Amino acid sequence: MSGVLVLAMLAFGVGVYHAAGYLKAGRPHVQRPTQTAGPSLPGTIYVVQAGAIYKLQRGGFTQITPDNGWMQPAADPSGNRLVAVSREGNASELYLLDRNGRIEAQLTHNESSSVESNHWVFFPRFSADGSQLFYDYDPKDPYNVYRVDLSIFASPVDPNSKAAQRWTFPNEYTGGDVSPLPTRSGGLIFTRFSIDEESKVHSQLWFQARPGVAGVALTDPGAGCLQPAMSADERLLAMVCTHGEPLAAEIAVASFYPATHTLGPSAVLAKGRQLASPAFSPDGTTLAYLAPVSPGGGFQLWTVPTALSTAPTPKQITSELDLDASSAPVWVA
Repeated sequence: MSGVLVLAMLAFGVGVYHAAGYLKAGRPHVQRPTQTAGPSLPGTIYVVQAGAIYKLQRGGFTQITPDNGWMQPAADPSGNRLVAVSREGNASELYLLDRNGRIEAQLTHNESSSVESNHWVFFPRFSADGSQLFYDYDPKDPYNVYRVDLSIFASPVDPNSKAAQRWTFPNEYTGGDVSPLPTRSGGLIFTRFSIDEESKVHSQLWFQARPGVAGVALTDPGAGCLQPAMSADERLLAMVCTHGEPLAAEIAVASFYPATHTLGPSAVLAKGRQLASPAFSPDGTTLAYLAPVSPGGGFQLWTVPTALSTAPTPKQITSELDLDASSAPVWVA
């Protein structure tokens, strides 16, 4: 199987959005990040365009990997190592990289000469102490090897380790559970999909304290929330919520209460367009995210303050890029 339902859903939405823009205003001009400059932001931000990972420092971009299928990088707690997905034709792999993109180790071996024996792995995240990796993986259904419902697994950050622990058991034929976000308490926040009696697909943020337990919903099905991101102090949780309108989404933040596994009232930081992939600054005062400037345009990097006492004003950081909307920015000190 050449794709995954969850990524296909995102790609379809992005494709429709871009097609509308092409019909309305012609194909927008796209540049490589290294051909552009932007405002200087504190720390380093990693983004992805056309299968290559770039880092933004002091207002300039540097390409750190070749453009051959790299996506979805994530940083360890120190910010000195990255894990990233390398996507092939019928499989994908996880690699450890240093902060300059040099490969340190290949962590998975999912490619097979038999197409039905290939595996997909996506959305890697380090645990809070950096000792484990959480990620999405497609355990094969012995009765239907072409059904791809991703489950969340965890493994030691050790290329020689074969140990892997399954955390979630998704609703079937939904694409699976995605976007794992491990917490300091040892629990896990992620996006869970479900299908109602009218065959409508809903996304919710979910909390699970231990592998294999039922867990609890953090958001309502009707809100259509997904793509969780947590501030370093774990006081704020950011999310994309569509409310049934994926082309007019909003990015919201809410207080997270780990003792009760609940969220406080949410506040909207950005809305009104196709928004994706929020990520906090190291100090938690700013949120980065991806969104087009106009219908059909490429996804650009934006920032917005997370202070809820004033009306937030998003700031556009890039223009004329086409960043990978399924690869959240990675912001390290």
